[in-house]
Amino acid sequence: MSGLLPSVPRSPAPLTSATAIATPVGALEFSARIGSWAVPARPQRAFCLPGGALVHRWEHESAELELLICSYEAETDFTLPVAACWGAVWSVRARTALERVRLSASFRDVPADVQSGPASGQAVAALDLWNAGTDLTLGGSDEEDICDRAEAGDSLPRRWAALIDDVHRGTHPTWGVEYQDDHPGLAWTLPPFAPADHAVLHAAVSWRTPRPDDPEDDVSPWWAVITRPRHLLAAAAAAAAGR
Repeated sequence: MSGLLPSVPRSPAPLTSATAIATPVGALEFSARIGSWAVPARPQRAFCLPGGALVHRWEHESAELELLICSYEAETDFTLPVAACWGAVWSVRARTALERVRLSASFRDVPADVQSGPASGQAVAALDLWNAGTDLTLGGSDEEDICDRAEAGDSLPRRWAALIDDVHRGTHPTWGVEYQDDHPGLAWTLPPFAPADHAVLHAAVSWRTPRPDDPEDDVSPWWAVITRPRHLLAAAAAAAAGR
């Protein structure tokens, strides 16, 4: 994400704050804890790019952190059109060894009638939220996908690929994806970082308004969140270039 140029600092809808996305079931907020550093909710620098993407930056003696939030077009085919697709991309660059990096995306002020439940699939961590007016899915990488991306050299430390055996055995208690209950959402605790390690992780959210004639097995928002950081970054760059 480094190198994206800022423009006029004007936040586009549907952003409700520097690090949140407005959805029909409440604000989706992003947070991070890197080692002993509880990353402040307000970034040290924030820029609005042409096209509407937001870039947030924090610096600490232990790490550099960026968070990009942007809209995007879904990559996969699905049954019914969705109302919106929004993505977030975290970039963590370690300055020191880091035993624990935790990134989370969770909903605040969820209406009382909203239900939620895990909706994960192979290489996908996902959470569904729904009520009479909205079907919504929040998704991102699961542990298997993190290891696969590391093996492919896809913006994660390559040595993390060796952790796939622990994933298959279910013996990875110090890192992984958690489903949060108090504020519905997902939290990623990443494997340890060595100095100069760089990791890129994403979360995506999509929703639609259900209709009486919808197929009973429709999961269009779920398919819409199947994406990759590179697709979200390309969407932000294309919007900034006016394409």
